[in-house]
Amino acid sequence: MLVAVIVAVALICAVVFIRYYAVKTRLKEKSIDEAIARRLQASPVMLEVRDMRELNGVMRNLLIDFVEAEDIKPLNSDGHVSPQERKRLFSIREARRREIYAEAVVLLRQTKMSRDKATIE
Repeated sequence: MLVAVIVAVALICAVVFIRYYAVKTRLKEKSIDEAIARRLQASPVMLEVRDMRELNGVMRNLLIDFVEAEDIKPLNSDGHVSPQERKRLFSIREARRREIYAEAVVLLRQTKMSRDKATIE
């Protein structure tokens, strides 16, 4: 009986010992991951990646706007479009196209200026 108690105590001690070092290892890994994340946030490559993600989102929105502007349909249900209505729809489409192109040009100029400024620094 004494042997069974000693074995049980040894087993419990082993489990506690293993769990202690597992938790200690997890805490060390977490601190290492946090240190790596801090270094990456400050790196110029990550700043450029964040800027590219933002630019990608803006360009995606511009493309969505462009597609929506091209998809203007008449409101009547019979499918017949009068010449005046067709002319109005085309003028709306062209005006929206010009707006989207102007937004894209402004965005590209801002991007170019920010890149030029980043290369100077």
